Amino acid sequence: MRFAVKFLGCKVSHADAMLARRRLLEAGHEEVPEEEAELHVVNTCCITSEAEAKSRQSVRRSLKTARTVYVGGCAVNLRAAQFTEIAPSVSAFTGEAEEVAQAMAGALGACADLEHQPLVGNARRSLQGLPGSRSDTGPPSDGAPPDHSAPATTGITWHSALDGRSAAARTRGFVKVQDGCDCHCAYCIIPTVRGPARSRPASAVLEEVHARVTHGQPEVVMTGISVGDYRDPANGWELGELMMRVARVGGIQRVRLSSVEVIHVRDSLIDALREEPKVCPHLHIPMQSGDDGVLRAMGRHYTAGEYLQAVESLRAQVPRVNLTTDIIVGFPNEDRAAFERTLGLVNDAGISRVHAFSYSPRPGTVAESLGDLVAPQEKKRRSQALRGLSEVRSRHHRATKLGTREQVLVDKVAPTQCAGYTADYTRCYLPAGAARAGELVEVRVREMYADGLRVTPC
Repeated sequence: MRFAVKFLGCKVSHADAMLARRRLLEAGHEEVPEEEAELHVVNTCCITSEAEAKSRQSVRRSLKTARTVYVGGCAVNLRAAQFTEIAPSVSAFTGEAEEVAQAMAGALGACADLEHQPLVGNARRSLQGLPGSRSDTGPPSDGAPPDHSAPATTGITWHSALDGRSAAARTRGFVKVQDGCDCHCAYCIIPTVRGPARSRPASAVLEEVHARVTHGQPEVVMTGISVGDYRDPANGWELGELMMRVARVGGIQRVRLSSVEVIHVRDSLIDALREEPKVCPHLHIPMQSGDDGVLRAMGRHYTAGEYLQAVESLRAQVPRVNLTTDIIVGFPNEDRAAFERTLGLVNDAGISRVHAFSYSPRPGTVAESLGDLVAPQEKKRRSQALRGLSEVRSRHHRATKLGTREQVLVDKVAPTQCAGYTADYTRCYLPAGAARAGELVEVRVREMYADGLRVTPC
């Protein structure tokens, strides 16, 4: 069977889509470009209502060329019927990623003739029975981070999951080490669709990292829904200890972390950032608000002062660390003074980039009962203010690098230029022919571009 795999949303969604892809390839099916595929596999997202709507739109778009569409992921676990009601040729698979991937491969093997209606099934074990899980709620709330490594202004990006079609995909691999979340923030539906926090055995993580290096991915990104909750079931290793061991895998050039809550910036993680050169000094630490009243209403587990104290302690031990963040604007109890305090905390914490999201109440969350008290135009104004501050902070961060030497891992090679990232995740552009994809290059920073730096090899 000729298939194509696509996903919406975050790095975890990417990792889950790649798992489905791998299982289909192992079952003997052929991966082809979307327009040639008889089957499309779509891994969905429900972090916002927009993400859910785009997931449905993407399924409809796939049906224009594919005979069958298999869907999995967060939006399916939330409410599978919103996809199966689109057309008889859409099959929804609920459950955890491994089970969904296996079930898709099994269902495809059982479907001998695509001219007939395909099997509509579930993974062997769905999320039913997990604490707090349900399958009939409405769309989720805003707030949890999208893929911050390639942010879109809406927070939702449609990606092709064909590893071989992107140099970045070849050089950088997303390794899911953890799933689920126990935080239960008032605005967030993710614990409902992903279940409680649980960690993958370190042995399996290290085995996957070794395989990725063997297949030409010198950089890996440790990812999960609440990745800072990681604890190896066998040895009790925390996230930082796992990253140190991943850094020792032969052939690894860099180890990154996707996103971590400030309450999970523990000593072991700081030790890894400080002591292991291959662990990249970039942390994406969601702030969500800089006002204590808003943070309490959100159900966050820290105050603005605690966030700042943790960041200052981190920077004192790892001075080169680059920090980025997520912020929700227009939460029901956020007045203008609260928003001004958020702007102040962004400056005080030395954040270099902000991903801003406008709040909207979501059915099935605690915050739904608070209503939607901030006018849309005011939310837009606050978002624009945050993005303006983000650009100022980003330019300040890049300006500190002018004239310095950096190492860039090249992930894109084009006829006009090469591009890649520094260890602290600053985008850099090199002259054409300066390096190959996957090559780590010593460079000198020459000037600032709108979204990065112009550099030349040393």
